[in-house]
Amino acid sequence: MNFLLALQFCIDNNLIFAAYRLPHSDAVRLVVQKDSAIKKVEINSELLIQQGFLVSPFIENEKNHSYLIRPDLNYISNDYIDFEDLYALKPNSNPESEFSNGSISKKEFISQVEDIIDAINNGKFEKAVISRIKVIERNYRSKLTDIFQLLSSSYSNAFVYLFNIDGKLWMGATPEPLICSHKNELETVSLAGTREYNAENLNLHNWSKKELIEQEMVTRFIEKILNKFDIQHYHKSNTYTKKAGNLVHLRTDFTIDYQKINGQLGNLVKELHPTSAVCGLPKKEAMAFIVKLEKHNRSYYSGFLGPINIDERILLFVNLRCMQVLCDRLVLHIGAGITSDSIPEEEWAETEIKADTLLSIIHKV
Repeated sequence: MNFLLALQFCIDNNLIFAAYRLPHSDAVRLVVQKDSAIKKVEINSELLIQQGFLVSPFIENEKNHSYLIRPDLNYISNDYIDFEDLYALKPNSNPESEFSNGSISKKEFISQVEDIIDAINNGKFEKAVISRIKVIERNYRSKLTDIFQLLSSSYSNAFVYLFNIDGKLWMGATPEPLICSHKNELETVSLAGTREYNAENLNLHNWSKKELIEQEMVTRFIEKILNKFDIQHYHKSNTYTKKAGNLVHLRTDFTIDYQKINGQLGNLVKELHPTSAVCGLPKKEAMAFIVKLEKHNRSYYSGFLGPINIDERILLFVNLRCMQVLCDRLVLHIGAGITSDSIPEEEWAETEIKADTLLSIIHKV
């Protein structure tokens, strides 16, 4: 209980902090930066030997920057905790981010999907991931610790987080690692396809050709990058179904010898992001198309985030199943991967299913 009160203190006082719970863990870690002098950072290998909680957007531009939260104060929920140093911190006055509502109707979304399919059929790219926002009008700031706790207990195999930085307060429960270190190995995954969780959808043979091809595209994207870094020897699992809360995805795991990276981890991260699971293929062409098409700012949705070297590990996750928290509303971000075989109505339905990851929890509070 004291831990949740400390987390609420961070929210109420607009402190720069990150709270997170790793997949398959019961412990929540809270890292807090003592001052408000947050600095923009560049994703490179020098950054990845520092310590902190890294937050990086979908696209770096004048509105969206990468930041590293310093772990000046570091707490773990299952330890005995004295919060005296935390409660001595003074409130920050960083203004809340401006919000420009880019919500679209089902009709508009379907039109966007049709535009993407036309572009694919005209040979502009193979796949593009379109996203939209869903706005919930209500002040939930006093309920965020309850939502965080429910997300953690409901989605045990997700990376659950809540961070505040530069006037931006975000929360999520993402199923997708970008790149994680484990002893002398690096792990990444190709993840695509989304269905509701049930026994039938756990069977790989029940998935459609469109879904299998979409997942294979992400796998090929990762293999191409590994070849670019001259990484010839790595372990690749067979494609399998992976439960993620109330959803099921198609997934393939990659394991790489850390030594094979040759000090280029920062460059590898930059090449992997954004993956074709959140952007498209080829990356450059798909990104240019969806940036023009989408009416909202993705900001940190489909970017990446996570702790670096806090437990002598790098644990970066793609920011999915997430929302921005504003003083009077929640802004949920959801997307769908579009290929030539996509059916627009079904893609809308997929975004609705994905939104339920957060909505089912929000409605409980």
